[in-house]
Amino acid sequence: MNARDLVSILLTIDGGDQKLRDLVYLHTVDALACLAAGAGAKEGSSLLAFYRETGAGDAISSAAGASAVIRFTEWDAIHVPSCATPDAMAVPSALIFAQDHGTYVRAVAAGHAAGVALSEAVGGVSALPETWPGLFAAPAVAAVSAAIALDLPEERVAQALVLSMAGSSGRNGRPSGMPSARWLVIGEAVLKGIRAALAAKASVKGDLDLLSPAWMKGQAAGAVALEEKHFDPMAITRVGLKPFVSARQGMNAIQAFSSLLQKGLDPDAVDSVQVFLPPVAVPVVSRPLVAEDRLSTIAHLGLQLGIAAYAPARLMDVDRGQAFDEDVLAFAKYVSVASDDHLAAEGWPARIVVSENGLMRDVIWPQNSGEGAQAMLDRKIESLPVNTAQHLHRIEAALAGTEEFAIQEARNLLKQLTAASPTRSEAA
Repeated sequence: MNARDLVSILLTIDGGDQKLRDLVYLHTVDALACLAAGAGAKEGSSLLAFYRETGAGDAISSAAGASAVIRFTEWDAIHVPSCATPDAMAVPSALIFAQDHGTYVRAVAAGHAAGVALSEAVGGVSALPETWPGLFAAPAVAAVSAAIALDLPEERVAQALVLSMAGSSGRNGRPSGMPSARWLVIGEAVLKGIRAALAAKASVKGDLDLLSPAWMKGQAAGAVALEEKHFDPMAITRVGLKPFVSARQGMNAIQAFSSLLQKGLDPDAVDSVQVFLPPVAVPVVSRPLVAEDRLSTIAHLGLQLGIAAYAPARLMDVDRGQAFDEDVLAFAKYVSVASDDHLAAEGWPARIVVSENGLMRDVIWPQNSGEGAQAMLDRKIESLPVNTAQHLHRIEAALAGTEEFAIQEARNLLKQLTAASPTRSEAA
């Protein structure tokens, strides 16, 4: 299959389908909520300042900065098997160009489909850490979303796809320090993808056979040839929102532990917490804790359970700039993480065993009674400054009513958040 064949699948997406519209709108508001949260953090503010200064405030640079910050939050939606995080790229890239609801829905849904397909084909979680699937797919997500938002014909959408992927590898190393290149490369990938769409609009030609089996297999040891089965027009249905700022590998353990707290577990009486995860999910959440390293505090499962026990509001703390209290840090030492081959790899479920005054509590998550996506989004919005939360609720209501001005309102909020990025205290 060449790029034209792959794009033809994406162009079957029906922007008028109500189920798809509802999902796209949910993901749109979630991405904007993440942008608002990230813009109030020190590192997020630095990223946005960089794109303002180097892009002279143009819409493309705003979209790139927004994408970098949404991804920086580690609060944005994810497709677990592939490690794809397409909201961060698809929503800003589509918002800056789409002029109506139907086109916007098609653009965002197609960007998700392209992102999941490429992330799966490059190996998903098995490609880590050498290849970051979400980064590998990022230019394509932005290019496809922008090209369809621009209402380009099939041939030019295909050209945008291959132009965006030329030279991509998904390899980023392990950047450290702040601001981190880990997030900058996402913004640059989106910048490349949007420019690829504009180049295709200007009739620039690429190699429509670029995404060949040989090319794909050269990207990572576990990569496979792209096939029609990878391109699911409804891929967005498999991309889930995140209730906390956390590594997705440990999310179910946090929810399981939180459910016990809600049932009366006394953290002061806890003797130990044993967490069992699928083997593939263990490495990220069990690395030694470095309290001064933001990503370490987001990934480390012991610390996250300590936060859930003593400072639950900080599960939604994107910045992580404030030191954690001693009781949080002390609780982390009671937590051990081990692999369990009996837990299915799909969805990264968790089993936790808590000893409380010698009595054992045992729970597995996810459960059928788990929190729904809309409830997760509502809690996320309510954690934001009041004015931003009200703006997001207005956009939600307008989108639900398919008011045409809603897309413009969402675009205006993106511009507003990227044009000025106050610290959280200033925003409040």
